[in-house]
Amino acid sequence: MAFECPAEAIETLTGPLSAHQRNLLTRYAERVAAAPEGLRVVSRGALARLGEHFVDSAAVLSVVDVEGRTVVDLGSGGGLPGVVVAVLRPLAAVTLVDSRRSKVAFLKGVQRELELPNLEIVRARLEDLAGVREFEIGLSRAVGAVERTLAASLRVVANDGRLVLFKGPRWRQEAESARAIAAEEGAVLERTTDVALPGIDRRTTFAVFHVKRADG
Repeated sequence: MAFECPAEAIETLTGPLSAHQRNLLTRYAERVAAAPEGLRVVSRGALARLGEHFVDSAAVLSVVDVEGRTVVDLGSGGGLPGVVVAVLRPLAAVTLVDSRRSKVAFLKGVQRELELPNLEIVRARLEDLAGVREFEIGLSRAVGAVERTLAASLRVVANDGRLVLFKGPRWRQEAESARAIAAEEGAVLERTTDVALPGIDRRTTFAVFHVKRADG
């Protein structure tokens, strides 16, 4: 698969990219494309639009400042958005979490090839991380309905930290339920931000939760 890094679109969202960062993103894309089909690192549709997924992943950096902070990509799968965030923000300590052995093996291969010192790979179920690890910022992209994942995601975010959900048009139907779940976990829906993806006829809604536990 020939991949052209959507550098101009990403720079619109995040600021200038170095030649090294462009190279890292291209090498990552090539590794995703070369993964065996049975591994299902990304869907066929996502593979055909990989540049768009990179832009979508980068868009979160226009919503939350991660530089110098601990960041967790919850249910990372093939590494989006975590690998893109780690490349674009080298001072952020980014942890990719997935429970599937095959996905973790793939991500560790990416880590070795790209030699990203700020990237950590952890095999774990989301529910098992609570009380074991805490992060200043949590990122959750394409991991399903909030009723199934929001509570567990909030439990791995440190007090006064933020959890950012990547959402689409369905967010309006989920918002009230999300507020109620967040309240039970000592968090509030701080804001929602719609970001137009440059060069793509699509917007991503980012829902930002602020963890404010009484015992924190």
